Amino acid sequence: MKASEIRQELIREHAEIRVMMEVTLTIAKGARAGSPGGDIHGCLVRLAKALRRHNLREQALLRDLISSVDAWGPVRAEIMTQGHIEEHARIDAALLGIPFTPVEFAASGIAALIDVIREHMDREETAFLNEDVLRDDIVVTNQSGG
Repeated sequence: MKASEIRQELIREHAEIRVMMEVTLTIAKGARAGSPGGDIHGCLVRLAKALRRHNLREQALLRDLISSVDAWGPVRAEIMTQGHIEEHARIDAALLGIPFTPVEFAASGIAALIDVIREHMDREETAFLNEDVLRDDIVVTNQSGG
């Protein structure tokens, strides 16, 4: 799979997750206002499953590729394998814990959690998934003409 195809797949998954987050947020805001307009717990479980599936796919696709994309590749790989995986686990645990919380309490924390997920995906798109990082042409460093 080419780097551009990996980027497109992961960005597409981010877009799908963003839609799920907006639906969840809309239902949470309604629940907080006292309007039972949807299945907040079901939305959270589906969102958690989608994020887990995406994160596993992301790790599988980027694990070996990211360290070789350019001169910053090894640093990106280190960031991805350390804090990035830990952040995925924290988000997953928080999402899965909410369905066991009464709706009136869960709804108040969902917006903050969705902001964390949104910021996380924005950082991924900047650090790992942008066109300057995942590109199909090879970047060669320390090459002199001649």
